[in-house]
Amino acid sequence: MSNIPTIESKYHLKSVHAEIDLYDRRLAHLYKYDVFETEAARAAAARKLTLKRDPLVATAKRLVAEGVEYKESELPRSFRPEGVPAPVEAKPEPAPAPAAAAAPHNPGENRSARRQGSPYAGTSLDWEKSVQHYMQNKAAKA
Repeated sequence: MSNIPTIESKYHLKSVHAEIDLYDRRLAHLYKYDVFETEAARAAAARKLTLKRDPLVATAKRLVAEGVEYKESELPRSFRPEGVPAPVEAKPEPAPAPAAAAAPHNPGENRSARRQGSPYAGTSLDWEKSVQHYMQNKAAKA
């Protein structure tokens, strides 16, 4: 083990839960899809993954017993009761966009001819002035 102390916090518990979930998925894949010459080879591979997963499970249970907070949605699949899907956290709905007063679309109209106001108008990022200046200079040279 390294001499670096671990920070026992909810963020550490979240990463431990994520690692346990990774090992759960790897074990499920091993049992369902991986091809082995013998069942003993499959069992050895599963035992190897389980030996890496077990200390993580012990750490997660210790942290939960110590009262470190966590979200139900972050629990590994193996920590949830059978048949219970992961809870989905409700995300705040974005505010509806204000209806822009746009001109109706005319298929014969060139897209570049349609004007839209720049949010950078009057700032140093206003590119429209430089384009107008370029077009005037181009017309004057011709």
